[in-house]
Amino acid sequence: MYIVDDPMLALITRFMGDTQHLDVSDAEFLLRQIAAIEHYVEQFPPGERNAHAMEWIAAHAQQYRRQWQKNVVAQALSKVRCPDCPLAGGQRISRCEIHDLWLKLLQQYIADEISSQEYVENTLSLLSQYKNRLKVRSPRKRLPLITAQLDIA
Repeated sequence: MYIVDDPMLALITRFMGDTQHLDVSDAEFLLRQIAAIEHYVEQFPPGERNAHAMEWIAAHAQQYRRQWQKNVVAQALSKVRCPDCPLAGGQRISRCEIHDLWLKLLQQYIADEISSQEYVENTLSLLSQYKNRLKVRSPRKRLPLITAQLDIA
């Protein structure tokens, strides 16, 4: 069932983790969608419920699926670290500061608080702000090279 309809979300998932092996249940998705439909149609008389269920499906099913996918991706990516994270080594479970800030941007995108263009711009700005902190710098002043002299006798 897991098909990403949102191109930006598809791009994010390709770069951020092994989302092809997400534990996503088709049955869980369908049961939740059916529950949402049943909740909607219970306000109508029994004879009209099928017609209103079809109206709900026509009006809301696509958006419901997209929101489901966004939520699944957000849950999965909140548990992983970036493949090139400077904190990826060792037994550390915590994420780096950059990842935490990026997750906030992802949550804003998933909640439709920012557009895909704003998400990309903000993510690039975030990475730009922190890239200098992650660079390994060469010493400013070179130390004189000391060579050992051997006594050859």
